[in-house]
Amino acid sequence: MPWLAAACTAPTPPANAAIGLPQVLDRRRAKPDWLGEVRGTDGSFRETLTAPYPIARLVQQRFTAGLEQRGELALDAAPTLGLRLTLHRFEIVAVTDLAAFADIDMLLYDLASGRERDRQPLQNATAVALDPATPIAAQAQTLALGFLATLARNALDAPQFRDVMQPPRVG
Repeated sequence: MPWLAAACTAPTPPANAAIGLPQVLDRRRAKPDWLGEVRGTDGSFRETLTAPYPIARLVQQRFTAGLEQRGELALDAAPTLGLRLTLHRFEIVAVTDLAAFADIDMLLYDLASGRERDRQPLQNATAVALDPATPIAAQAQTLALGFLATLARNALDAPQFRDVMQPPRVG
């Protein structure tokens, strides 16, 4: 009978499931859904690229998904940690290829005291070849989502972030 009782009880959340829903502050000097631009080889403006949602929301979704996958998102308990992402730059530029650029500050802090636990500058860039058979806007959105997923994964898997998420060792 004890096995049956144990099987029917709700599993205890991992000790590290302590982070609340990430907050994203968009400090870019652009419209919330502005994704980037298509430019000619001479640098002339051709087209504005937009996302279906505000970029801050996309960033929040990617980091929320990453925390949830790792069991670090406080879903059923009050969070003890906050995660703030300040978005300084996130854009896709299309000229002869698609280039993605990001500059995001990530801050993990204690909600009770406000004490900083980890701070990381997330700065990255990548480029991919344009596919002439696919609309540039669709390629830009695909690149943006993949680029964000990689940024979130790298930040949440960074050794300094992992270190502060581990419970203190006793002994």
